[in-house]
Amino acid sequence: MNEPVIIYHPRYAEEYPTVYVECAERVTAIRDALAPYYEFIEPEAADEKELRRVHSRHLIDSVKGDRSNLYEAAALAAGGAIRAAREAMSGRPAFGLIRPPGHHASPDHNWGFCFFNNMAIALAGLLDKGAVQGALVLDFDLHFGDGTDNYFTGDRRVTVFNPQRVTSRQAYLDSVQEALDRAAGVDIIGVSAGFDIGEFDWGGLLATEDFEQIGRTVKAAAERLCGGRRFALLEGGYYLPELGKNALAFCRGLF
Repeated sequence: MNEPVIIYHPRYAEEYPTVYVECAERVTAIRDALAPYYEFIEPEAADEKELRRVHSRHLIDSVKGDRSNLYEAAALAAGGAIRAAREAMSGRPAFGLIRPPGHHASPDHNWGFCFFNNMAIALAGLLDKGAVQGALVLDFDLHFGDGTDNYFTGDRRVTVFNPQRVTSRQAYLDSVQEALDRAAGVDIIGVSAGFDIGEFDWGGLLATEDFEQIGRTVKAAAERLCGGRRFALLEGGYYLPELGKNALAFCRGLF
C-alpha cells in the first residue's frame, strides 16, 4: 500500500446553515491534530449526476433551495468522500475530513445535521462503474446511520454494520471485531467515523485507545479481505478538546 492521505478542503471550515454543535471547529481541531503526520489533498465537489446515484431530484433541489452556501458545502463533502474512496482503490488508505456529515441522509429525506449521504454516494459510484462488486460499511457513530442503511437495504453487495445497544467498551470492540471477522466478498471497507461515541462526548463510552484499536481492526480486515483497500469519513463528534486526539488515534490504527 502507498502512503495514507487526508482528504480536506478549507471550505469545510466555512459556516453554513446547521445546528451550533456541528461547528467549523470540529474539522479544524482534527486538521490541526493530523497535519503534522499526513499528506492532505483537496477534493472537487460532487456533480449532480454523482448525487443522483443516491438522492432524488426532490431532495437535491431542497438543499439547493436553501439560498445559502449549503448546497456547495454538501456537494463538496460528497466530493471529498468520492475522492477518499478513489484513493483507497488506488492503494492509498484515506480519511475524509469532511463536513457536513452524511449518514442520516436517505434517498429522499435528510435530518440530523446531514444533507447528502457521503458514504453512499462514494460507494454507489464504485459499484455502478464496476470498480467493486462488494463493500462493507462500518458505522461507529453514536447514532444509527439510518440513511446509509436505507439506501443499501436489499442490496446484497453491501453490508452495513452499526454497533448499537452495547453498554461496555470491551463488548463494543468485540462486536466490531466479530462483524469484520464475518465479512466476505468485500472489495473495499468504508468507515463512517463518529467520535461522539467517545467517553467525554455524548456517548460516554470509548477511550482514545479504543479508536486506535478500531482502526487496527479495520486495517487487518481490509488486508485480509480486499488488498488493504479502506477509507473513512468523518460523521459525528462534538467534544472539541478530545476530538483531534481521538481522530488521530483512529487514523494511526487505520493507516
